[in-house]
Amino acid sequence: MGSGQLYYSVLEESQHGTFVGRISQDLGLEVSELVPRMFRMLSKGEKDYFEVNLQNGILFVNSRIDREELCAKNADCVLHLEVIVEKPLRFFHVEVEIKDMNDNAPVFSAMEKILSIAELTTASGTQFPLERASDADIDNGELINGVDAPSDSAKKQVFVMDENDNAPAFTQSFYTVFVKENNPPGSHIFTVSALDPDIAENGLITYWIDEKLWPLSSYISVHSESGKLYALQSLDYEELKLLEFQVRAKDAGIPSLCGNATVQVFVMDENDNAPVVSGSSEENLILLVVPVIPGHIVGKIHALDADSGYNAWLRYDLVEESNGLWTVGQYSGEVSTKYSLDESESSKIQSLLVLVKDHGKPQLSATATLSVSLVTSGQTIKTDINLQRSGESFVPLVDSINVYLIIAICSVSSLFLLATLIYVALRCHSKIKEPMVYGPGMATLVCASEVGSWSYSNRHSHILAGVSAEAGAKSDLMIFSPNIPVFADNGELINGVDVPPDSTKKKDINE
Repeated sequence: MGSGQLYYSVLEESQHGTFVGRISQDLGLEVSELVPRMFRMLSKGEKDYFEVNLQNGILFVNSRIDREELCAKNADCVLHLEVIVEKPLRFFHVEVEIKDMNDNAPVFSAMEKILSIAELTTASGTQFPLERASDADIDNGELINGVDAPSDSAKKQVFVMDENDNAPAFTQSFYTVFVKENNPPGSHIFTVSALDPDIAENGLITYWIDEKLWPLSSYISVHSESGKLYALQSLDYEELKLLEFQVRAKDAGIPSLCGNATVQVFVMDENDNAPVVSGSSEENLILLVVPVIPGHIVGKIHALDADSGYNAWLRYDLVEESNGLWTVGQYSGEVSTKYSLDESESSKIQSLLVLVKDHGKPQLSATATLSVSLVTSGQTIKTDINLQRSGESFVPLVDSINVYLIIAICSVSSLFLLATLIYVALRCHSKIKEPMVYGPGMATLVCASEVGSWSYSNRHSHILAGVSAEAGAKSDLMIFSPNIPVFADNGELINGVDVPPDSTKKKDINE
């Protein structure tokens, strides 16, 4: 039989399982012999505040320890434990000191004491008497007199009377917001926030949008209490790219104080516009006089997209054509010959289908159908050419009635021109020279001789691009304007080429 003594310390209010000490090691016992030797610990109090883990020999806190409850105001607070082991029988005395912590607030004798102190107007150093207070703790919990002493708010209340001396301040002076176009009307797009360190009404903030610069009530609104911004309608990038406005915040104090912040709302473009192929609603005409070399530009297909950036970056691809003679510029839209074409290719009409697509997601596209008539300088002009946008068709403009109408107009014009020539001849006594008309302009009939023969000068121009009413910066103008020699009605060559008398005359296709 033998005995020994150990000493430990632990802080009051320690949680269950808090480590106290390695009691088996300190007693010189192996962990493996705790169970065989029937290791047990007895406390002299009513509660088992400590316990030993027989698997590792550690002494730990088993239940809550309140020093003020165990020892009241005593300077020393010690719990005594007895440890017993058998084989051989031995007794050990263990002391655990409970250390005090400042876990008790001072308690005033009076149940309630209210002090009202006005901010700003109270002079520094002003003293206010307080009732005596008691504290159950010792040492660091002793009673301290002064304004900074710990207090029990349930017993002592000190009210500082607030004055409205702080204006609301936004967390940022400048907000940048990005909103995708086509948003649902009434959607929440952003939240602004302002802070006011004052209290009660002096710190109650109300938000509103300043509309002095221009009205925004149809576009944006702000919740007066939360500062949430809402888009009242679906925003369209093509119509509105930026909204800049000021949000103001004011408190409810007297007098009311205000703060403000600038908000910029950028509308982000979505790919919601398909490319649009530009062109006249009338029949378009492209004539290609052969022979031509490879790379000869026939014309240019122009399309525009109301979107921006990649959503408006267009690409042109040749989807379908007659015999592989053509190529189209991937990003320019220029239609050109892939190989050289000679006179053996004349009297043919070539059809091309061009796909125009943007780079947006999802990708949108449009198509343009283009027909090219291959002619030589001595052939009859063929006008069976169509340019159509996808889903549209063009009706030929010139029919038999129009032909007779043109002939009638030309006949009247020839009589007037002949009279003019006779008048000039009589006045100038000079020889009338045969006139010819070439160059750009409307198709014109002119008198070619004194005996009344007629020639026809026909200028055909084809435009595959128009200028958008919205944005000229995106527009191109493409013109192919071959000039056709002039012929007489009797089939005689005026410019060195024989042509049949029934040469077809076509109307100009102007821009």
